[in-house]
Amino acid sequence: MASANAKIIAAPTQQKACIDLPGEAVKCWRSSDNIQVILRKHRDVIFELKLAPERQYSVESTGSDFYNANAKKLISGNNRGIVTFKDGERLHIWVARNFKGEILLKSAGKLMLKLEPEKLDANKYDDDPKTKPVPIIIALGEPSQPVDARAQKTAYQSKIPQAAGPSSDPRFMPVSAEEDCAVVCVVDGDLKGIPNDVWKALKGGGGDSGFADLDPNNIATRNWLLGQLAGAGAYVGDNWDWLKASIDGKTHTGFKLVKAKIHYVKGKARYYFSGYSKYNQVFGRGGFGAGHDRIMSIFGGAGKANSVFKATATGIAGTFKSNALVSFIFGSATALAEWKGDVSKDGYDLAASLMMTVIKSIFSAAATVIIVACLVMFIMFVIGSSLSVIAIGAITVGVAVAVNYGTDVLDKKLGKMVMGEAHQDGLAAVIADHMRQSVQYHWYYLKKKLLWDYEEVPF
Repeated sequence: MASANAKIIAAPTQQKACIDLPGEAVKCWRSSDNIQVILRKHRDVIFELKLAPERQYSVESTGSDFYNANAKKLISGNNRGIVTFKDGERLHIWVARNFKGEILLKSAGKLMLKLEPEKLDANKYDDDPKTKPVPIIIALGEPSQPVDARAQKTAYQSKIPQAAGPSSDPRFMPVSAEEDCAVVCVVDGDLKGIPNDVWKALKGGGGDSGFADLDPNNIATRNWLLGQLAGAGAYVGDNWDWLKASIDGKTHTGFKLVKAKIHYVKGKARYYFSGYSKYNQVFGRGGFGAGHDRIMSIFGGAGKANSVFKATATGIAGTFKSNALVSFIFGSATALAEWKGDVSKDGYDLAASLMMTVIKSIFSAAATVIIVACLVMFIMFVIGSSLSVIAIGAITVGVAVAVNYGTDVLDKKLGKMVMGEAHQDGLAAVIADHMRQSVQYHWYYLKKKLLWDYEEVPF
């Protein structure tokens, strides 16, 4: 029997503390002599690059520390530690689930990629040490391992943000990871080959349209159709506020389309809107004249000649700003690509093609505004019918495509009238030929002119 004076010894308590990476310092308020350190599951980041033999790469962090699984070493963040590897080698690093900052991939001191794990995988992970964050796999070039379907429980395909150089818009496809977990992203293909593929597609997109019966003039080529799509997107982007507001789902009777109707007040035409809720701040009850900004942007100033002319000038100016400018630049880029794809053309052809792109853009913008204004006047003034505002947007896009097509047909026909039926480049061929002859004439003239033929001109 134990002595009554024996002391009762309490069982030792144990305090648990978690770290995210091997070698990381343990930071906690100590409440027990016995501390158990638990390593949380990390996020894997794998680099496998096959771009050029003997090429060297480096990886560093602008924020948190990371762990080099290859060398089994903790690497300091804030750009204090660097890991290097060669082309063809696989670099495997670990980062914490709450990693802050960017992972920088460099070659020869130049930045190739910036990776922000928080942006690539926005999932918020709990504090359970067993929770495994989704890995990030970056494979540039040909992957060394085939796709393992069993490793793809959940596939996240994400763009690499703020990528520098030609790798800014790579193609993504899932590949296998080293363990049974989800894949975030993999880049497939050579960095140098990505823009070349796009450029090659644009070069070959300006030939025959493939619609011989419907399009005998070969206007609706792949590049032309892409240009119309870009133009439609630019129109929607620049007019998104009133296009969105013209479809109102908050009215007391439910979904409605905002409509416009013309009423005459003291002999003057006034626009009135109906079918919108009190929450709709874009449209007012009406009484707007043809010169009102809202009427100018939506209806082309229909109702007064000076308003139509002002809206036309605004439409022309709008071709070279905002989203429409992006569409114009795309059209110029396709013209450049098609020029590079034709070895028979010289610099005069390129200059003439770009010049005609500007001229046709201005003409098409002006013609579209005038035609839309005329259609509005016919439907609302002559017929006296109301017109849905969203229909105006659809009409404008349709008229713009038709005007662009007609402009290109007219351009080709005029070019054939001057240069002959064999020429398919429209008036650009005429301008290029004139520029070529003019430059050659002045060159030979200056070449033959004697030195004493020049006179000193005092200023």
